[in-house]
Amino acid sequence: MILSRFTRLGLRGIALAYLFVLLLVPVGLIFWRSFRPGFGQFWEWITTPAAISALQLSLLIVVIVVPLNVIFGILIALALARGKFRGKGLIQAVVDLPFAVSPVVAGVALIALWGAGGWFGGVESLGFRVIFGLPGMVLATLFVTLPFVVREVEPVLHEIGTEQEEAAATLGANAWQTFWRITLPAIRWGLTYGVVLTIARALGEYGAVTMVSSNMPGVSQTLTLLVGSRYTDDYNEYGAYAAATLLMLVAIVVLVVMTIIERRARDRVVSASAAYTPLSDDATGADSSEEE
Repeated sequence: MILSRFTRLGLRGIALAYLFVLLLVPVGLIFWRSFRPGFGQFWEWITTPAAISALQLSLLIVVIVVPLNVIFGILIALALARGKFRGKGLIQAVVDLPFAVSPVVAGVALIALWGAGGWFGGVESLGFRVIFGLPGMVLATLFVTLPFVVREVEPVLHEIGTEQEEAAATLGANAWQTFWRITLPAIRWGLTYGVVLTIARALGEYGAVTMVSSNMPGVSQTLTLLVGSRYTDDYNEYGAYAAATLLMLVAIVVLVVMTIIERRARDRVVSASAAYTPLSDDATGADSSEEE
């Protein structure tokens, strides 16, 4: 479909206005209100013991959740992309379940399973507390972040096919060597995006975590819970904005780091390709001179 220049400009303007109203204005407003009382006051609000503990707990949950999601996400994606078995459609639906189910419902389900009187509630008698502790918060975050790695990696696996993996197996490579040298490099970009989405969702999750957390400052309060607690319980509006700004800054830092890693990986691939081509040309030239 060929669009006129006026139509293209109009569509771009509508898209930019939509992003401006829905994204830039709220984020800018939060930043403005966070620093309105002064940077010193902002620094005081984000360096309180409760804020530091909340930041540490949020990062700890991310450190636990991301590797687990990467490992099991890749395994599930490989099973769905490469495997042929009964119940495959059911697994596809289960993977997409966190997109359809409210995080609050997930939190309630975890309480029904691991809470007092739940199916696995007896583990508390062994001294292992799940609900209102770190394990419950990790399980809740794992549930809501499960699909991201799977849904980013699976299409890449379908796109690259199985030819290279079959060739590696024909040459004598075992399953681990094939995965490490063939499959993993091919899916690295999809995996990177899945990791970024997982980190962002893990940092910002509220609904499921608030159901399984005691929300006690310094014990089981993440940054998102701190924002809600300051705003609704303490009536500290600017303190809530400061905590929200801190959460956004952490997410921005994560995105920047992942972008730098991605660019460096691409540069290495380009450099390796550029270094390989002249070498091949020199070798071809040497062969030609020997033949002469």
